[in-house]
Amino acid sequence: MELENLREEIKKTDLEILGLMKRRLDLAKEVGLQKIMDGKDVIDPSVEEAVIGRYRTFAEENGMDPDRTEEMCKILIEESVILQKSLR
Repeated sequence: MELENLREEIKKTDLEILGLMKRRLDLAKEVGLQKIMDGKDVIDPSVEEAVIGRYRTFAEENGMDPDRTEEMCKILIEESVILQKSLR
């Protein structure tokens, strides 16, 4: 595949990733609203640990760096927490 074609594929993939991030935030908003109705705290360390664990396992199984993948996961969690806190 030519360099320009590869770059175009990366561009398309980046847009797909961003779309999925948006979807994740939309779902996090729904979770936040449900937490409000249930009187639950925004932050649940056991849930965050489970999510991080899923990311690390996926990374290990797919030849990715688990530490870097965990960093990306923590950024997504942080964005979700910020969004959920803004709902209160």
